Parts: sequence; structure tokens; C-alpha cells
Amino acid sequence: MIRIGMLSYWHLHAADYTRELLAHPGAEIAAVWDEDAARGAAQAAELGADFHADLAELLARDDIDAVVVGTPTAAHRDVIVAAARAGKHVFTEKVVAATLAEAEEVV
Repeated sequence: MIRIGMLSYWHLHAADYTRELLAHPGAEIAAVWDEDAARGAAQAAELGADFHADLAELLARDDIDAVVVGTPTAAHRDVIVAAARAGKHVFTEKVVAATLAEAEEVV
């Protein structure tokens, strides 16, 4: 079982990613973080997942294998780098970073 942390429901495709993950028998959404705490808490409650108001707290969990990034693009560098440094696999389908320098930092 791959345990996933959803990092923000800002992006309109986050709901699609959630549906795809829930349909996959080998994946479980275990935790949610969102820069908008009310939105994140509501999504976590709907999923029966843990909500973390603190991104570092979610990333510190040993039982989270990977994250799906749905934050505003301007936050991608910080969120993706933090997740990678925490040893998490990272999925983001849209722009990796706002600038080439930020994208190189992510790499």
C-alpha cells in the first residue's frame, strides 16, 4: 500500500487526482495539508484522512510514502523541495516552478 499525502486542494485537478487515487487498490490518501486550513480540513474530513496545518509535520511522518502537489505554482519550489528533502516521492503535473532557476533548484 502506498500512503499518500495530498498537498493542497488549490489546483482544480486535485479532485481528479483524489478520485484516481481512491480508485487505485494499492494507494491510500492518509493525510492532507493545505495552505487554506479550512479547505484542507474539510477535504481531510471527507476522505477520513488526517489533516495537518503544518506542512513539516505531514512531511515528517514515516508512514507517508509520496505526495501529490496541488499548491499554487508560486509555492511549488518550496513545497516540492521540502517534500524531496523529507524523502517523499513527489507528483506534480503542472509547472514544476515559476522560473528556470527555481526549477533547477527542484531538480
